[in-house]
Amino acid sequence: MKQHFILFLVAALAFASCRGRGAAPSGWTDTIAVEALVVDDGATPTERNYVGDIGSEQEVTLSFPLGGTLTRVAVKNGERVAKGQLLASVDATTATSLHATALATLRQAEDAHRRLEAVHKEGGLSEVKWIEMETNLEKARQTEVSSRKHMDDCTMKAPFSGVVSCTDRQAGQEMKPGETFARLLDMRRLRIAFSVPEQEISLVNVGDAATAVVPALDNRELTLRVSNKALIANPLGHTYKVYATIVSGDLKGLLPDMVAKVRANLGARGGIVVPSDCVQTMPEGTTVWVVADGKAQRRIIEVGDFIRNGVVVKSGLSSGDTVVTAGQQKLYNGARVRLLNP
Repeated sequence: MKQHFILFLVAALAFASCRGRGAAPSGWTDTIAVEALVVDDGATPTERNYVGDIGSEQEVTLSFPLGGTLTRVAVKNGERVAKGQLLASVDATTATSLHATALATLRQAEDAHRRLEAVHKEGGLSEVKWIEMETNLEKARQTEVSSRKHMDDCTMKAPFSGVVSCTDRQAGQEMKPGETFARLLDMRRLRIAFSVPEQEISLVNVGDAATAVVPALDNRELTLRVSNKALIANPLGHTYKVYATIVSGDLKGLLPDMVAKVRANLGARGGIVVPSDCVQTMPEGTTVWVVADGKAQRRIIEVGDFIRNGVVVKSGLSSGDTVVTAGQQKLYNGARVRLLNP
């Protein structure tokens, strides 16, 4: 009896070994029930997921070109402002003094020009002196314009209606030249920016549709349309920035820099697509089981992109092949199969 048990154990191990190598055991004739599908070489939408952030299509950074000491801060972070509304101002004492000096110089030059114009017409003033007089007048005019601009730059006003985004500033604080005081955003025209790898950027076109989910707002869904894409890549990540306008969805509660999960349809690609769970990785390569003449055969394939419906097969399958999608764990090369689905 012990010898019979050992022989049975050896036979069982040999059977398992044959199945592991994809070979049928001798005399094995059972029919294995599987599910399968017939593949075709059609166009399949390619969907990609990205992480983006919410911003405005119209956004400017506001600063004082010459810097100075803040004398007034008229807005708070998150406040809505109208076009032309005062936002802040810096000490204009020096700029006002310089403008007053430039204005006095201009008036003096204009008076001298007016007095000598009649003399020049009568020939009592040389051409060289007259040209010098006109040059001095023009210099005085440009100096007045420049000093007036410096004086005006001491007052910051909203260039358009929008929402102010700024850190806490107080009167008496020193602002460096060009230092950012605030950002002004038009919250009526929102967009989402996300980065696309260089191998995929050629598939993104202006006008393409996309969707976004905002986790901070209970996964609120927004409909997008690509409005612009950068022509210069990020040198570190080799990605290109893509901008998509929010065309529909509830904008209430959306704030700048909120994270959004973007799903972009990069267009249809031709190729055979099979479910990813029927693809197996074996020592000889990536494989699937196919059914031909009622028998199973392991087929080596080359896969491409993973998409929403499965994986794209670049080679190894042809349109019309029957690929096993369920029950392949029991298969071996040459196994007789019975299709459970029509």
